[in-house]
Amino acid sequence: MGLRKKARLIIYRFRERGLEVFLTQQSEEWGLPSGDLKVDSPDLISLEPAEDREEAVAVEGDWHEIPSLKQMLYEDAGELKERLKELESGTFLTVKDALKNRLSPGQIQFLRELMEVVTDRNSVRDI
Repeated sequence: MGLRKKARLIIYRFRERGLEVFLTQQSEEWGLPSGDLKVDSPDLISLEPAEDREEAVAVEGDWHEIPSLKQMLYEDAGELKERLKELESGTFLTVKDALKNRLSPGQIQFLRELMEVVTDRNSVRDI
């Protein structure tokens, strides 16, 4: 049985333009999706908590994997329905473009750390 925690979920992928992250439209602004996540999943990259103590994890994924990533968001039926609608309104942006949006300081911190982690991982793979 895995533990669950409330955290931001950063879904990322690599394309010709570089590292892209999945943002969802939240009211009038864009942001990173959040939900209750299993913390023992080996595919997740745990990121350092933001200054406001918000937590985030990252997972590499693409459009065809969004349905299975939706299942990672565990909430009661009413709120889950709203959360799924939020994900359906999302889009991938380059990190550079994502940082141009009005994200919270914590979300900006998560994206910068993600860039460092995946850059380090890819550098090691090329050796």
